[in-house]
Amino acid sequence: MELAQKILNGEIRTSGTVVPQELQQPYTPHGFNGKPNQKKALFIVGEPRKYSLTYDLVYTAMRYLEENDWAVELRDLYDLNYDPVLHQEEFYYVKDGLGEAPAYLAQEQSFVKKADVILFAYPNWHDAPVSIVKGYIEKVFAAGFAYEAGKNGLTGLLSGKYLYTIMNCGYLGGGQGYVGDGIGQNDQIWDKYMNAFKVFDDDTAQFWGMTNAGRFVNDQSPRNFSSDYQDQLVKLHAVLQEHLQRDLLSVIK
Repeated sequence: MELAQKILNGEIRTSGTVVPQELQQPYTPHGFNGKPNQKKALFIVGEPRKYSLTYDLVYTAMRYLEENDWAVELRDLYDLNYDPVLHQEEFYYVKDGLGEAPAYLAQEQSFVKKADVILFAYPNWHDAPVSIVKGYIEKVFAAGFAYEAGKNGLTGLLSGKYLYTIMNCGYLGGGQGYVGDGIGQNDQIWDKYMNAFKVFDDDTAQFWGMTNAGRFVNDQSPRNFSSDYQDQLVKLHAVLQEHLQRDLLSVIK
């Protein structure tokens, strides 16, 4: 913790994003206990640092959706001490749907069942979900729950739901959003990356019977402790809210 405090104080430099303490705006959503006709967004977050820009995007998105009369549930995988490792005794349940779901997986599945949107949020490491999120995907979205095998192949079981991702990253060509959302720095490279993500997003959503609603990929992080950090952060929040409006609020009625 001493190291983290020195980083927060600006005494030690890091390549990870750090939101200055005076600009941090933690937000606790109200969960799925609101009005029965509210749309429901389940946030599954794999980020250990509450002061990172990734978590700032999560806070901003949760607040914005609740301000627009959505119900929001947060499943912070680090707070839950979620175990991403697929253990031998779980293998045949996850792979084939054999036996009963372990209690901790059944609990997560109950949240998935209630949600209209399953929203994964994590920092971009090696162009893939971080391990704790990948382990959630592998084990929670098991055979017999998210999909089943039949005479005509695999069938998704989570129809009517949407898949969305918030990912904070380093250099991917320069953009904020998804395909077509480059900002003129290197739009060709940006769309190359985003189209690659879209292939996997579409495939995953289809595998579970869901609809891919897209991603908000942020490739424009303020430089840590820069003098204009607050101005850049305000602009980033506005862009994220515009994309949530475009990708979710305007689509899911």
